Amino acid sequence: MNPFATSEKSIQLIGESALITKIRSWLGPVSPPTPYGIGDDCALIQPSTEVEVITCDSLSYGVHFDASLDAADAGSKLIKRNLSDLAAMGALPKCAVLALLAGPNLSLDWLESFFSGIRNSCTHYKLALIGGDLSAIAHNQFSAVLTLIGEGQQLCTRSQAAVSDFIYVTGSLGGSRLQKHWNFEPRLQEGRWLATHGDCSALMDLSDGLGKDLAALLPANCQAAIDLPGIPIAEDAHRIAKSSANTALEHAFMDGEDYELLFTIKPDKAARFEHDWQQHFPSVPISCIGQIRRSQCPANYVDARTGTDFMRMDGFQHFQHRS
Repeated sequence: MNPFATSEKSIQLIGESALITKIRSWLGPVSPPTPYGIGDDCALIQPSTEVEVITCDSLSYGVHFDASLDAADAGSKLIKRNLSDLAAMGALPKCAVLALLAGPNLSLDWLESFFSGIRNSCTHYKLALIGGDLSAIAHNQFSAVLTLIGEGQQLCTRSQAAVSDFIYVTGSLGGSRLQKHWNFEPRLQEGRWLATHGDCSALMDLSDGLGKDLAALLPANCQAAIDLPGIPIAEDAHRIAKSSANTALEHAFMDGEDYELLFTIKPDKAARFEHDWQQHFPSVPISCIGQIRRSQCPANYVDARTGTDFMRMDGFQHFQHRS
């Protein structure tokens, strides 16, 4: 559905104040009454006894979605991609603020459907949307920026991985170009469990692709020895590879927007950890894809079986031209 409309059905006809009223109505119970929701210059947040975290992520037309994606699914994706950041540290959602930057010809019907996706996801994940901002930009442009506050009893970062730790991922990789970039479940409960599990040393989510994101977990003077046959490649990656210039493995490394968890486990705890995981999350597969090794070599990734550097496969990077 095209987000942009003829003038008689666009947001420019009703103005900012009326649009805010409609947004409050569209959000319904996920937007609490003022002063804890929309209506003041700032919204109030109840203090927490847990550690609070904050993240910010955007969704832009032509970058993160296009007219082939239903508006409600686009709204849901905005919420879930931010929730994946919370999952990556073991936090759960608390509240959020939303900034919309829209061309004046944005369709009012499309925007209502977009907010239905936001409302449904906020309801499902028990997230309050407490305020935000509206701004006009050029015709045929739309971006939504969500700032999300979460909280957790115990959090996990990227920086504590060590030499010899095993590298794991949840789910499968490489299917994002077809549906997974919007049709996914953020691993909130799994992330929270990992953060409180003493065997997990480092944790993050896969949003830009394994080829880029894994490097962020590696300590200085270390590399990842990858078990290439052990990479859990999504069936959709094999489908995409049939009509692309890349292999399914390359799609699993490069495409991004998998929104799976990437984490490391202490080597002497791996067997016990896998048993515990199976008991807690029997429907969510995990795969050990390699191990961290000390190295003075500039290569981030080597084939675990041969020790040789394999083809550089970066993930998605903003502002970088891709053929």
